[in-house]
Amino acid sequence: MTNTADYLVIGGGLYGCSIAYNLARQGATNVILLERGEVCQGATAKSCAIIRTHYSVEANLVHAAESLKVFEAFDERIGGDIGFQRTGYLILGPEAHREPMLRVFQKQNEHRIDTRILNVSEAREFHPLLRLFDVGVIGYDTRTGYCDPYLATTAYAKRAKDLGVQVLTGTKVQDLKENGIVKSVSTSAGMFETPNLIIAAGGWTAKLCASLGVDVPLELSRHKVITLKTEEPYSKEWPIVKDLTTEDKIYFRHDSGGVVLVGTGDHGDPIEDPDGLTDHVDMDHVERISRLMEQRMPSYGNAELVRGWTGPYDITPDWNPILGPLPGIEGLFIAVGFSGHGFKLAPTLGESLATVVLGKKPRLPIDMYSFSRFQEDSPLHGAYGIGSIS
Repeated sequence: MTNTADYLVIGGGLYGCSIAYNLARQGATNVILLERGEVCQGATAKSCAIIRTHYSVEANLVHAAESLKVFEAFDERIGGDIGFQRTGYLILGPEAHREPMLRVFQKQNEHRIDTRILNVSEAREFHPLLRLFDVGVIGYDTRTGYCDPYLATTAYAKRAKDLGVQVLTGTKVQDLKENGIVKSVSTSAGMFETPNLIIAAGGWTAKLCASLGVDVPLELSRHKVITLKTEEPYSKEWPIVKDLTTEDKIYFRHDSGGVVLVGTGDHGDPIEDPDGLTDHVDMDHVERISRLMEQRMPSYGNAELVRGWTGPYDITPDWNPILGPLPGIEGLFIAVGFSGHGFKLAPTLGESLATVVLGKKPRLPIDMYSFSRFQEDSPLHGAYGIGSIS
C-alpha cells in the first residue's frame, strides 16, 4: 500500500518539527513527518541549545532576534515549557575584531537587543572568575540564554500533532525517486508519495538528495563538548561566554549540577558517515580545552572532567544554511547546513520555509540562504572568518 501526503517532511529534529508545525499552523493539511528513530534523536539531541543574536551576517541576526522572541515566550507562542534560562552573553574578541563587533552591537540594539561594550572591571562584575588581560574588546547583551533541546523539539512535535500532522517515528528513509511532480519515498514502513518533499535530515540530507541526482555542497564534521567541575559550583547566573581570541573559538555556559559546559566553534574532525559517530572524546582534546579554560578562568586549573559527547555539524562552504527549493526538481525543498549555529534560528526559519513551500511570501525573507548562491559564487561571509559565529 502506498501512503500519500500533500506535504512530506523528512527529519524529526528541531527543524523538521518546526517546519511541520508551521505548515499546519499556516493551513496545510495531510502533512506527514518521517523520523528514522525518535523525535530529537539526531544532531538536535547533542545541541548546546544556546540562543544568541550576535551575528555579523545580518540575515542571521534578524532571524535570531525574531526567534529569540519565540524562545522567550515559548509557552505562549507555541506551547510547552522548554526550560529557557536567560543568562546574558559576554563575547570576547581580539582588537582586530573591534570594528565588526561594534557594527554587530549597533545592529543588535536596532533590534532591541540591549548590547554594549564593557571594560574589564565591568565584565568581571557579571562573571567574577574571568581573566581578561589579553582581550581587545568585550561585548555584552542581556537577552541571550539557553534551553533544553529535547523539550523544545518535542514541544514542536506535539503542537504539530495537535494541528493534524502525522509524526511517524521508527521510519527510516531508504530511497527517493522523482516521477514528474510526484516524489516517491521508500521507507522501512512502506512507500510514501508526495508532490511536496521537505528534507531536514541534518547530516543525512546530502545522501538523500544525491539519490535524486542533486549534489548538495555539504561537509560533515564531529564536534566535541565536555563538562568540567571544581569544588565550587559554576553559577547559572553567570553569562554565556564566547571567546573569539582562542583558535578553537570556545564557548562555555552553566549546565545542570553546577558544572561548566564547553564547546568549540572550530571546524571539528571531518567524518564521512554520521551513522558512525560515537560520543568518545579523546584526552588530547580534553587537555587542550582544559588549558584554555584555565587561561580564561584560573580557578579551573584543577577542574575535573565530568563527561564528554560529540555531535555532527553539517557544514556548507560559507558556514550558513541552505534553505528553500532545490533547482531542477519542482516541489523539492531542503533545510540543511546550519553549521553548528542552527538551533537559535529554528523558529523563524521553520516559519519562513513553510510559507515558501505553501507558495507565499514569508514574513522574514530566506532567499539569501538559497542553494543557488553557491552556483553563482555569492556566499554569505561573516566578519570573523569561517566558523560557527557567522
